[in-house]
Amino acid sequence: MKSDEIVLLHAYLSTDERKEICHKFISQLKSFGYEVIIASHLPLDVDTQQLADYAIYDKDNILLSDPVMRGYITHYTPRFNISSREFFKHSTILAVLRLLLAGSAYAKLLNKKIIHLFDYDGFLPDDRELVENTAIINSGENAVLYEREKQDLCIPDGHGKGGTMVRHWQIMTLIMSCNVEFLYKRLTLFSDEHIKKKIMESMQIGEELLGYILGISFHNDFNATSEKNITIKNLEESTKRIGFEKQKIYTDVDFPWICLAYLSEQKIYKFFAMPPKGFINVKIHINDEYYNEFMLADWAYRTETFNEENLNNVKIFVNENLFREYDFTKPETKDNIIACNIWHDLP
Repeated sequence: MKSDEIVLLHAYLSTDERKEICHKFISQLKSFGYEVIIASHLPLDVDTQQLADYAIYDKDNILLSDPVMRGYITHYTPRFNISSREFFKHSTILAVLRLLLAGSAYAKLLNKKIIHLFDYDGFLPDDRELVENTAIINSGENAVLYEREKQDLCIPDGHGKGGTMVRHWQIMTLIMSCNVEFLYKRLTLFSDEHIKKKIMESMQIGEELLGYILGISFHNDFNATSEKNITIKNLEESTKRIGFEKQKIYTDVDFPWICLAYLSEQKIYKFFAMPPKGFINVKIHINDEYYNEFMLADWAYRTETFNEENLNNVKIFVNENLFREYDFTKPETKDNIIACNIWHDLP
């Protein structure tokens, strides 16, 4: 048993499939000699509690549903880019941070020195990566983090017109290793209100916020909260190198990317639909009359164009269920679309 180390899995085991994958991961990690904490916002079954060494249930599953708090996802195509706050059901960043804090606090209580964090739906063929990360931390580093995107203060904005934008670090909760004291300190440093302010100001997704919370963003220089002695590895390169199976369960497989965006110069609405994973049947009604129907699967997308004139409502059905309605008889509908969705045609 690795007495100074512990693994934290943050989980939401809402289906038998999720539970089975998580149990397999727990058993595997324990076979490597690690104790395992599982932290969840959903009550854990008795067999899950018995399989893990420690189980934490936090009923305060804080979800941010306000579109301003959800941030944008941008999908890039050769002809246009679409950015939307409606590609999320809600932001789970505060909920995830609570689970990480609960786990790190318990690891601190157990006098553990190093904590390895994973989403519940992964799988490692062996623990060589964790052994390497432990050696890195024992040599004086505070953490070993994994990035999906590197910070860059001047990159093309993707609109094809010479504009630039800032790209923040995107740090993943899929896998990371930290000094317990360091992680606990960082997770207790900022209030929820401060994090919400950061979302509204500049950081649109949870992975960007996590980089700030852990002290590696250039924004940390503004308030003297930067950290040194952090090793950052590339997620995809590391995944291939170590054979890490990640995201075996897609979080929002039942939530396709669908929205309307308004183009003011042309006075038209652009419709976009795409399932990031899985298969969907989409049916559109315009002014309560059938308009079109189509099927999409795994990153295939479809667009439509609607004139603003005489447009009273757009109803979108996914797999025969009403997914979203845009009611243009309400004056706030157009304003909400403009605030949430941005369409850029490329030259």
